[in-house]
Amino acid sequence: MIRMYIIRHAQPASQEPGYDGGPNPPLGQRGLVQAERVGAQMKKWGVDRLYSSSMQRTLETARPIYEQTGVPWHVWPAISETDRRGWPRIRERLAAGETIGWSAEDRLRHEHPNHVPLGALRERFGVFTADQPFDWPDQWWQPLTNETREQAYQRAEDSIRHLLQRHEHEDVRIAIVCHGALGSILLTLLAGSPPCDHNLFSQAHAAISAVDIRDGHTQIKFVNYVGHLPEDEITEGVEFGLGGF
Repeated sequence: MIRMYIIRHAQPASQEPGYDGGPNPPLGQRGLVQAERVGAQMKKWGVDRLYSSSMQRTLETARPIYEQTGVPWHVWPAISETDRRGWPRIRERLAAGETIGWSAEDRLRHEHPNHVPLGALRERFGVFTADQPFDWPDQWWQPLTNETREQAYQRAEDSIRHLLQRHEHEDVRIAIVCHGALGSILLTLLAGSPPCDHNLFSQAHAAISAVDIRDGHTQIKFVNYVGHLPEDEITEGVEFGLGGF
């Protein structure tokens, strides 16, 4: 059986007062505490593999899990956040005949110290494996820019497929540290529900959801577990993609 723990990152610094640090924020002070509590919970439940996106807030949420469990840690940009609020605008532009891709304007907007290429991230953290399930550029944020709903769902579906192929003959517990919208997409796909523009599954910061997959059958065990967080540490916060705070 494969048990997937789908974990939303802890609260980012951009959702605390006075933040001016740019896109792709790290965790804030509250978020760092939440992340430690996630690590302790995963140590209590047990986990065999750890996957996270390449965004700062997920890397810093995943690190305590790695430190408290010592399991192999894989970083996949393919499970990074999507800008679901931008989907209707992208849809309208495509319907109007626009060609949307990686433009000079996008390049300027995303040339920020917080956007660190995958190779440099590996050197900075020094503990994770950057083995990609499918081709992905070192400047990992490029494919995420101007992403359609269809593209977001496709990369999430591809990620699930590669995880299942990698672990199909194992009895394994996998922690997947990702995001509000992308986590909802993963749960939507695993539940067999149709794509939608909204978050079908709502998750607080540092919340944990669990899915069991056995003999080709999927069962949602629980969603948005926050029992590891004191009541005054539970935060919601809107999800955001590359350019948002």
